[in-house]
Amino acid sequence: MIPLVLLEKQLKHLPEDLLDIVMELHDIVERVCPEAVERLDRNSIVYYDANRGGPVKAGICQIIFKQDYLSLEFIHGAFLPDPTHLLQGSNLYKKQTLLGAFKDVPWDEVTALITASAQFDPA
Repeated sequence: MIPLVLLEKQLKHLPEDLLDIVMELHDIVERVCPEAVERLDRNSIVYYDANRGGPVKAGICQIIFKQDYLSLEFIHGAFLPDPTHLLQGSNLYKKQTLLGAFKDVPWDEVTALITASAQFDPA
């Protein structure tokens, strides 16, 4: 995982509320899957378990930075338990939920989705 100080430095262009969401998501992934690989590029962060494969086969989640919100995406989202129907999207398997304000994020449900995704085996 990328050290928090470096991650914050790389994401300083984000509004504070969105940066806080990214930091919390980072912490959740690290708790759920300490060996997760975190790959940061210009517009997103991808988390995956390299012990099981790459970002597609072993993808945990992806955070895509938008202008006023974040898109939390799950490559195997169609297969994850989602009792509160947070996930949306027209792709066959990949689903996402949009996150805009830290105080409005349903953290228990998001944590459950990340946990389920980290445990999902598409094989």
